[in-house]
Amino acid sequence: MKILDKFINKLSWVESSLIVILLGVMVMLAFLQVIFRNLFSFGFLWADPLLRYMVMWVGFLGAVIATREEKHFGVDFLTRYFSQRFLHGTKIFVDSFAAVVTFLLMRAAYQFLMEGIGANEKDIFDLPRRIYFAIIPLGFGLIGLHFVFNIIRHVHSLISNNNNAHRSQPTQSTI
Repeated sequence: MKILDKFINKLSWVESSLIVILLGVMVMLAFLQVIFRNLFSFGFLWADPLLRYMVMWVGFLGAVIATREEKHFGVDFLTRYFSQRFLHGTKIFVDSFAAVVTFLLMRAAYQFLMEGIGANEKDIFDLPRRIYFAIIPLGFGLIGLHFVFNIIRHVHSLISNNNNAHRSQPTQSTI
């Protein structure tokens, strides 16, 4: 479990760092775009499309982080009426279903990326369009991976009779 926790911590650091960098660049670029348009009557032609792609990346990374921290949609009122053991079992079932669905979505997104976007299609900065849309299968894959990590954590809690899965959750690294 310690090796898995170490891997999850490193992955979490990468995910968190990437979203912080993207958000910082987005805010700065949008601010500069507004200043240049209003004060100097010009803007960067590539800024608006890049910001759209960055919003997509930030959205998927946010969903990945929400899944990692188990802050995604859930039915919290059940926690008052059922035992922790029952709730761990329920979370294992629900997260298993969600993992299967997200891996299927990852597969479909990868197929879209390979078949729906031509290998030679270029976008801003003359980079292949597939790079900009790579977050879709990557994001679904990371979400599914975090569901699997959550399943392992809840199974471990059931086996060890630990009533709080969040205590065995790896520590959040700060940036």
